Amino acid sequence: MRIEFSVQGVPPKKHGEKSMWARGDEAPRVALLRQEALRARSEAGVTGCLSSFLSVELTLLVPAKDLEKVGDLDSFVAGVCDGLQAAHPNAHAFHSVFDSREHMDPKRPLLIEDDARVLSIRATKTLVNEGEEISYRVAVEEIGV
Repeated sequence: MRIEFSVQGVPPKKHGEKSMWARGDEAPRVALLRQEALRARSEAGVTGCLSSFLSVELTLLVPAKDLEKVGDLDSFVAGVCDGLQAAHPNAHAFHSVFDSREHMDPKRPLLIEDDARVLSIRATKTLVNEGEEISYRVAVEEIGV
């Protein structure tokens, strides 16, 4: 099973000092990621998260003027993987963007049950035409071992 989706804007980034689930600048990005992942999961006829071994692809589509200042790929990869699984059990504070959105409950995994089961990650920044907005594509695929 492979689930793919696109999201407008910059992906969520993992920060060491404060949970992205509570940060005012990151939580809306996590919510948007989860919203689009949930839509793609539903369209694929999948009702829960993928629990086998996985491959994750992240393609960040960026105009040349933003290529260096948009952010680091490794932080985006961590943010996307964390955003598609349940928040860490020690996370107790969540941004209000998650209130009354039971389907996006941070305590529930959405696509990835446990990112320890991710065996392959491919991340790229790809140039788009000037004037186009930053966006990204995510693909999560079950792989056999």
